[in-house]
Amino acid sequence: MAVEVLNHAIEHPAEPWTSARPVGEVTEHVSRLLTGALSSGPATPDERARELIAALARELAEGLHDLVRVTAATEPGGHPLDDELHLLGRHLNGNTFRLSIAPSVPLPSSDGLWPDPSRVLAGEIAAPPTLTEGEYRQADLAVRANCAAALLGEFVWLTNNDRMKVDVKVQPHGLDLDFAAPGAVDATFRTWWPKSDHRAELVDDEWWEEDEAELRRLDGETLARVLTDFDEHNLEQARSGAWAMEEIDDYDIDDDPQPSFPGDRLVVLLGRDLFHTVTTQVAGGSGGVLPLAYGIGLPFEVSDEDYGFRACLLLVGTESVGIVTIDAAA
Repeated sequence: MAVEVLNHAIEHPAEPWTSARPVGEVTEHVSRLLTGALSSGPATPDERARELIAALARELAEGLHDLVRVTAATEPGGHPLDDELHLLGRHLNGNTFRLSIAPSVPLPSSDGLWPDPSRVLAGEIAAPPTLTEGEYRQADLAVRANCAAALLGEFVWLTNNDRMKVDVKVQPHGLDLDFAAPGAVDATFRTWWPKSDHRAELVDDEWWEEDEAELRRLDGETLARVLTDFDEHNLEQARSGAWAMEEIDDYDIDDDPQPSFPGDRLVVLLGRDLFHTVTTQVAGGSGGVLPLAYGIGLPFEVSDEDYGFRACLLLVGTESVGIVTIDAAA
């Protein structure tokens, strides 16, 4: 129905192409459009959504020299759809990018079955309903955790070419655990772990030697320390990446406070959301009982002589175990 130009590339003979509008101006414009499309009634998006919107707006404004907003209708000559947002961009190499946002609708249930969200995320728009509602809720959390892990890793620079990798798995352990007796749960899980495929994979991938892949029980205070240390590590590495990208000026690691950079708050929110989501997955299959926490290489310490760290966090519920592996070694 209509096209609004948000930015376009300008060619200069024998010189690099430039954009018609400053990046900051385009970022603000795109951010307003995304916020409007993702707001529900008078309510504004929560902090996590606002930070994700800001990051996406920066990505679109900085990465696409040509960017337009397209107003669509359901049929030729029909009324414009004012509750949808369609952005179309083009890179200088000719690759195009489309982002469309439309109001969500309740998922139809077919004989009590729901579609697998991981198949939808992979691009299968008409994924067949194969999951019960409970299975769907768990699969939805799994998608959220893996997306948070992937995006967090992109922010955390280990070197100019390497990023942190976080892998998340929540799988049944097949154990008969009675959380009314934590001591018995601990003994049973410690007996199971050395024989598990998960531990064998870590050893086979040379994460640790056989005698190094032993579990350490993490109480509430120690787990809180691990999460805080993880936040600080990620911020420090992401800040280094922001400096390399010239998003902030040179700084001293002893500065207090450290300089802020685009996305710094999102780095913390993604890490916390990741662990909270995995905990929710495990507890959801355990009748709401909070899981026991174990670690390998946790708590971690990184000195100036180290090249990062590798660690594994295990969250044990009555039916499943959540395994978060962190590869932050350059």
